[in-house]
Amino acid sequence: MIITSLFRGRPRPPGRRLRIFSLVTGFTVLTCLHGAAQPEAPRPPAKLRFLFLDETAGAYSLKVNESFKQIISAPYTISSPIVPTGSDRLDIYKTNPVPDPITGKNKRVKVASITPPTNTTSALVILTPRRVAVDSDAAPVYDVEFIDSDPQAYPIGTLRVLNRGTAAMAAQIGSENLIAEPGATKIIKPSTDTHFRLRTKVATQTPGGWKLLDNNVTILKANNRLTGVLLFSPSGMRHIYDESTIYDRGAPPPGHVWLMYSDPP
Repeated sequence: MIITSLFRGRPRPPGRRLRIFSLVTGFTVLTCLHGAAQPEAPRPPAKLRFLFLDETAGAYSLKVNESFKQIISAPYTISSPIVPTGSDRLDIYKTNPVPDPITGKNKRVKVASITPPTNTTSALVILTPRRVAVDSDAAPVYDVEFIDSDPQAYPIGTLRVLNRGTAAMAAQIGSENLIAEPGATKIIKPSTDTHFRLRTKVATQTPGGWKLLDNNVTILKANNRLTGVLLFSPSGMRHIYDESTIYDRGAPPPGHVWLMYSDPP
């Protein structure tokens, strides 16, 4: 028993302790390097909605490989959400609604190339053509604006108002009242009734006073969001009228348009 006790208490050779320490240190370093080398999970592509402020009729499409995917059928409407397949640039084409007299086909013209944002989960993309001379043969150039719709700044249960018109606007949304100057963005959290309904009234400021544009009932559920956009059409939305209507009633005057859409996160 004495011999056994002495043997158990005998110190280990220094070399063995050094080898054990080296193995433990090496394992720790490898573990740290392995953890540091792990790449962050890629963020999913942002959901994009499109809005074209164009005064001429036509549908808009994304070019995917050698085919085209229509995203919206007319200007001054909000598209359904589109999820790009990657972060590469997106080529956008406009289709002329009038067939070519020679080929009989509807010609497509590239109007913009955009890079989807990578720092948000969703966005509204507004594309506006620059004005050119009527007799110009130059390809159209569109200005692009991304409006962030990330839920952190625009949470569920809220209503966002974007004034992209040329005049101040006033809105009564439920019990909330607001005034927004051109270019302003307002986010409010109005109270609904037990059926999630809101009475919405929107007016624009004119030289003669306030002009009512919309008087409606809107549904805003607790797990949803709404966006309202005020726009100005220099042609008075001429593209929605046929030539016979314009001939009988005359050209529509310039004016504002109010659009509202549901925008679940």
